[in-house]
Amino acid sequence: METITFHSYRGGVGKTLLSVNTAVKLATLDKKVCLVDFDLRAPSLQSYLPSDSLIEESGKKTLTEFLVGDIEPENVIISTDIPNFDCVFSGIEILQQPKVRSKLTQHGEGRILAKLFEFIRYCNSQIYEFLIIDCMPGITFRSLDALVVSDKIMIVTRPVKSEIKGLNLLISECYSKLEGVEFFAIMNQIEHQEDIAFEPNPEDVKVAEENVQIIWENLSNNPKAIPIRPIYSFRRIPFVTERIYVLKEKEHSFSQDIEKFCNNLLESCGLMK
Repeated sequence: METITFHSYRGGVGKTLLSVNTAVKLATLDKKVCLVDFDLRAPSLQSYLPSDSLIEESGKKTLTEFLVGDIEPENVIISTDIPNFDCVFSGIEILQQPKVRSKLTQHGEGRILAKLFEFIRYCNSQIYEFLIIDCMPGITFRSLDALVVSDKIMIVTRPVKSEIKGLNLLISECYSKLEGVEFFAIMNQIEHQEDIAFEPNPEDVKVAEENVQIIWENLSNNPKAIPIRPIYSFRRIPFVTERIYVLKEKEHSFSQDIEKFCNNLLESCGLMK
């Protein structure tokens, strides 16, 4: 099983959109996939899938309850009507309890990390080929837990100069301390002329292109010498919606980008037929 975590320095870069569509696309390619919403502070998988009805009908619990309680791993994994695709939701209501928030935000003597390893061992026993983790952004105890258990980390960024310092901070404070992990850079929300309804200011286009180049150079020549592969780019989606494009709009340019990304991912994992 490959454990792949989507991570970013800040929110709003399209991390969840990418992780959901990637997980579902892999499932449509006959790979057994489990998608985990590990953004414990601001879970958003419920925007793509009907979490309330799925949890109620299945009788399952949330990942949040598993991490702070004594629930078995199988009691949080929910089967969906998408073949090969299971998911795990994080709870929003339970975060209103101060004791739960405290457990999830503090180090907790490694308890949360131990529970996460327990969950991964169970997933391995269920013959999943991919465990996709939609991680909370930034540098927190919980995001570090997700990074530690990963085989591959997808670093999601945008073509704006404000990302550069954040990326360098992630590299020096997080990624450089991990061993045996593969890193991949994803440049999201790149504008294509055919995707925008107006003629962009030539100066804006020039600045965006310069920002992209600077970010790639920072990733490729980072001060900690972490080998990061700048492979994948995704175009900006007009009127971005929380949608599973690979199911609802298979011919959309974003769906085609996701398909290429998944094929490259399968090849890097040696799983191409």
